[in-house]
Order: sequence, then structure tokens, then C-alpha cells
Amino acid sequence: MDNAPLVLSGSSLSTFLRCGKQWEYAYVLNVKRPPNIRQLVGLATHEAIEVDMRHKLEARENLPIDDIVDAYSDAFDRDAPGVEPDDEEQDLGSAKDSGVSLVRIHREHVGATVQPVLVEEQVQFEVNGIPFSGYLDLVDEDENIRDTKTSARKLDPENYRLTMTGYAIGFRQMGVEQGIDYNETIENGIVLDGLIRTKKPYYQREELTIDQNDIRRFASVVETVNAAINEGTFIPNGLVSGACGWCGYADICPAYRSSR
Repeated sequence: MDNAPLVLSGSSLSTFLRCGKQWEYAYVLNVKRPPNIRQLVGLATHEAIEVDMRHKLEARENLPIDDIVDAYSDAFDRDAPGVEPDDEEQDLGSAKDSGVSLVRIHREHVGATVQPVLVEEQVQFEVNGIPFSGYLDLVDEDENIRDTKTSARKLDPENYRLTMTGYAIGFRQMGVEQGIDYNETIENGIVLDGLIRTKKPYYQREELTIDQNDIRRFASVVETVNAAINEGTFIPNGLVSGACGWCGYADICPAYRSSR
């Protein structure tokens, strides 16, 4: 590790818990890999939704749906060259079309029904002295923290509890700094907007309640991961978590190669 202070985030925390070796390649060795097709669909979908929500934040109305589909298509086409092979996604064209469906579904179930007050807002705070940073996808007028998830199968909201706890803490900290008490919001108002890429795509809404036990668990995990990273302990547990099946570093990872 260099001398730059370590700042954890929801995505880096999830990566480390999924596979320490994957974290080392991405954050220590800085090995850059293009996304696979599934990731490309998710990234392009998020980018298009952000375009729509930023416009609505200012204008209080949505952009025409065709403009959002164009934003998705442009993002997808921009990043498609060199995309990593994906065992579960053989047809780039079909994958692109499925993302168009997700953009339309989001507009119908979320974009058209909520008024954003924050879009892709950065939150920063410390967990027992450990810096942590993240970006809130969307906060609506009812103070719901909303996070868009694209998935090929039905969401299990518990898989996102740790990450959403971090976002909730960050949002509450913003309120503290502004003289607003967000203690109620941290317990009520965590929404997952699931865009599910099955044969017939659909919208799945899930709500999470974040309590003090979640906050204590979050702090414990952050401290444990921070200590392991500072010690240079990167356990290659992708075979156990299933991450090796889609990891962009599998072809250079000794742990994965030795399992073949």
C-alpha cells in the first residue's frame, strides 16, 4: 500500500468481502479491466437514469423517454468495444435491448412517480476514525434513500443491507451538518429499486429498515476490512463466494488457475 490514506466505500467494501484478491487487483495493483456484458448493461442503465433524474431535479419534469433511451444507447455503445466475455451473456445486441427495457421500466415505476432532491450526491464520514465515502443514487422528496439495482434474478434485499447502512449513515451525517435530525430517516426510507433482467423484465421494490444493530455491524466490518487491508491480507475467496464466475481478473489469478 502507498502512503495515501485509505478511504473505503460501499463498492470497495463489497469487493473485499466478496474476494480479497479481487480487491488487491483493483485497488492496490490498479489492474484495469473493462466490464463484462452484464456490468455494461448496469452501468449504461444507471447513466441514463442519472441523466433523467438530474433533469427532473432542476426542471421538476422528466425528459422525453426517447431521450433517456438515447442516453442509454450512447453509454452502452461507448463502452461496448473491448467488453469482457461473459458466459451468461452471449449476444451483445440482445443484452443492449434488455437494458432499454430496464430504462423504460424505471421511468414507469420510479422516474415518473418521484421528485428527486439529491442525485448522485457524495457522502463522506468517518467510522471510528476510518474515512468512508459513497454516492447516493437518489433521495426523493419524502427523504427516501433510493438505490437502483440491475440484476438477472430477483433481488434478495439482505444482500444490500451493509451497503445501504453506509448510505443511511452518510445521509444522516449530511443532516447533522445542516442542523437537521435524520434519525427517523435512517430507520425508515431505504428503498431498493430493482430492475430485473429476466426474459420478461420487471420492477421489484424492496424496503430496508436500518437500526442500531446494523450500524454496529457496519462499523465492525469496516474496522475488520480496514485492518486486513493495512496488513496486506487479501484472501482469494472468490471460489467460495462465486465471484470467480464473472471476475475480470480470473485469467491472471493464481488461486483461480490452480482450481481449474
